[in-house]
Amino acid sequence: MLAISLLSVVLLNTAAATQSTIIELPQRKVPVFSKQELLPGGQATARRIAKRTFIHPAGNVPTMEQLDFWDGFSFFRDPWVASPAITTDRDGLGPLFNARSCKACHNDGGRGRLNKSGEFAAPALLFRLLKSDFFGSDKNYGNQLQPNAVRLSHHKLTKAIAGEGKVRVHYEALSGKYPDGISFSLRKPHYELEQLGYGQIETNTVLSARYTPAIYGMGLLDAIAEQDLLAQQDIDDQDADGITTKYNLVTNPQTGQIQIGRFGFKGLHATLEQQVAGAFLNDIGITNPVFSEEVCTDAQLMCRNAAEIDPEGTLDIPKKLHDLTVYMNQILAVPKARDLLSERAQNGRALFYQLRCDTCHTPKYITRSDYPIVALQSQSIYPYTDLALHDMGAQLADKGIENLAQGKQWRTPPLWGIGLQKRVQGFQAFLHDGRARTLEEAILWHGGEAKMSQQSFMNLSTTQRSDLIYFLKQI
Repeated sequence: MLAISLLSVVLLNTAAATQSTIIELPQRKVPVFSKQELLPGGQATARRIAKRTFIHPAGNVPTMEQLDFWDGFSFFRDPWVASPAITTDRDGLGPLFNARSCKACHNDGGRGRLNKSGEFAAPALLFRLLKSDFFGSDKNYGNQLQPNAVRLSHHKLTKAIAGEGKVRVHYEALSGKYPDGISFSLRKPHYELEQLGYGQIETNTVLSARYTPAIYGMGLLDAIAEQDLLAQQDIDDQDADGITTKYNLVTNPQTGQIQIGRFGFKGLHATLEQQVAGAFLNDIGITNPVFSEEVCTDAQLMCRNAAEIDPEGTLDIPKKLHDLTVYMNQILAVPKARDLLSERAQNGRALFYQLRCDTCHTPKYITRSDYPIVALQSQSIYPYTDLALHDMGAQLADKGIENLAQGKQWRTPPLWGIGLQKRVQGFQAFLHDGRARTLEEAILWHGGEAKMSQQSFMNLSTTQRSDLIYFLKQI
């Protein structure tokens, strides 16, 4: 059973709310609804509402330029094979890897399917290996657990390459009640390392689960001006609203400059190109123009020997093909909003602001006028994120450190299109580790700086909670 204190929930000493009761909230000014909100990606929004896949080019990209999009998609979709191989454009898998293709984790451009409790983690659930006391990687396993290894026969390999290990996922059932007496249930994940191939992990190494996110709209997030994001930073909570907005700072490997990290669950990459390149390297083992070195550790002799089979200086994916894949990710269209004009959605929208959800899930930006892709320039967009780090409480903490990101801190995820996952893919899961099966559960897990908003959500009437969830499903 779940003790309510486990979720940092304080039930107010008020009369229990019933389905017909309207809970009075502190009034905040709700922005006037704009029809621009119906096109959350501006003119780059998808032309049609997603039904079977999120893979659609931005609606304002000329037809001839879409050819590059579909070329890039082929490198996202098709599986990679071990090198050397006849298919030179698609070889270079591994030596260690999590999946053979981008699509294996980002199913139809969305999130991958998770396995059941008691089973090994599916490819869509990755595990970072972090240090609890500094930003670093495990001596034997590096910074990400890679369960798979290529099979090669070569004179440089005296024995087979071993995968690093597997993680068995268990879910603990938790239960609780709203103040109005309505019950809810949650699931808390527990992870068990098995079949380790290179000895034990170090004592100060911690696992951090990462459920691969939907990738549509990433180019528009990339196109937000850095100064517009930094204008939201409030590390010392100078406005005394209980929210300390902070951006991770990372070194851009292409320029050597320090920039804010806007991609990844902890804001580890400064640009979309680096995010794509990092996924190529860490998830599939594909060296590329941004990250050109394999990730084998000193303890992984056969991995290092396999990496030396390719001619020195050869990249698994050359710049031309890498750029096509990045371009595909840049112009992958945000889905249209749905029933936002309905009374129910408008009621939910008002609650979204009154509960201060917009404090972290910033609704609107205008993209840069000088972004390299014309279709993404000067677009009014509604991603509902500040791309910043926030303390989400002890229950969601991973106890690891990544640059300036502490264990309790997570980057605010965008909410656009979030209600389409089940409709498009046939399943849904939310939060950084996929523990939440519904949007309601995701809200209930909010703690730390979001605790007050979570408590306010708990104390809404059943109808109000339903209206807020309905709004989130429409944006």
